[in-house]
Amino acid sequence: MATRNINLTDALDRFVAEKVESGSYQNASEVIRAGLRLLQIEEEERARKIAAFNAAVQVGLDELDRGEGIEVTDIDAFMDEIEREVLAEIEAEQQAPAK
Repeated sequence: MATRNINLTDALDRFVAEKVESGSYQNASEVIRAGLRLLQIEEEERARKIAAFNAAVQVGLDELDRGEGIEVTDIDAFMDEIEREVLAEIEAEQQAPAK
């Protein structure tokens, strides 16, 4: 296992010490590794969201290239409609039985 020396702010050092003293972790290295795992998960999730966004943008651009675009005259109403659709999808997902 690689060894690294790191510098922490006083506040982060206290946080690490509190986690070890509470018994949640055996030592400072475990606290730091847990934090890094969370950062890794967060960055992977961000990358997935960006990839999904880019794919959706590409779908939209392809539709425009094929002349399938729509003209929006009332942006507020259009955005309200999208919000309703998204909320309905979220609600349907939450009510669906777990796989």
